Amino acid sequence: MKTKRYTTSTGVAASLPDIQTTSPPTIPRKIYRTGIQNLEVPFMLESKFGGYHEMIANVSITTDVEEHIRGISMSRLLITLKKYLRKPLKHFLIEEVLTDLIKNLEARSSAIKFEFKLPILRKSILSPNEFPLYYKCKFEGYLKLGRFSFFQGVVVQYASYCPCSGELCKDLEKKGKQGFPHAQRSYAEVLIETVEPNYVWLEEIIELIEKAVVIVPYPIIKRTDEQEIARIASENPMFVEDAVRAISEALDSKGDIYDWIVKCTHEESIHTSEAIAINWKGVPNGFDEKYYL
Repeated sequence: MKTKRYTTSTGVAASLPDIQTTSPPTIPRKIYRTGIQNLEVPFMLESKFGGYHEMIANVSITTDVEEHIRGISMSRLLITLKKYLRKPLKHFLIEEVLTDLIKNLEARSSAIKFEFKLPILRKSILSPNEFPLYYKCKFEGYLKLGRFSFFQGVVVQYASYCPCSGELCKDLEKKGKQGFPHAQRSYAEVLIETVEPNYVWLEEIIELIEKAVVIVPYPIIKRTDEQEIARIASENPMFVEDAVRAISEALDSKGDIYDWIVKCTHEESIHTSEAIAINWKGVPNGFDEKYYL
């Protein structure tokens, strides 16, 4: 067996076996993705509103492996990422990381994903209360044959009041009876792709979605707030198809977004199933039904 020479912390050279890189695989077949996931990483994220957030992200890092190589050195993934930890995370920084990964692991392609929660201060709709709201977000980067792709994802919660239930309550009123329309806790998962020199803030994506769905959650709700939310809800009943269409229109209105895909989920309150709707922009070779959020 071949060995590689390493230098220990005491400066004494040691010859240790390196079976991972010196022995051939028993099945000579290319692997498209291998690496690590569920790695907790500290990083800095610039805010659209000024300053920086000190964040913790759940990170996955992968590269490809050629058919004649048995495996990669997983520690090199972390060593490559290490020098970038204290720098503000931007799309061009992710491209630098991916370039270094390809170089350090002698790969042809690399990928990295950061999943984190972005805090945005949310004021109550009428009362003078503020409290941070945390949005699930992610950055994804891919580099293959010199082509870099960058994606940003957000999950936005909203409330959807059933139009059918509202109409049935109106029918009850005509008959001298009363009823209350039901509502669902709902979510919009959106993934966008941007192409340089264009860049879109995560906060901008969230704002687009929230304006489209109208009825958003508030951490602190007093009685005046609840009444106002109920009033707005009565004017904006929404099926899951209504929501996905409204968000699609909002994303199309943002010229800096090259491609997008959106999935709306309404967690039904009187059904045992959930209602979903999925839509995408329709860019050639872009997001489509084969892509899962």
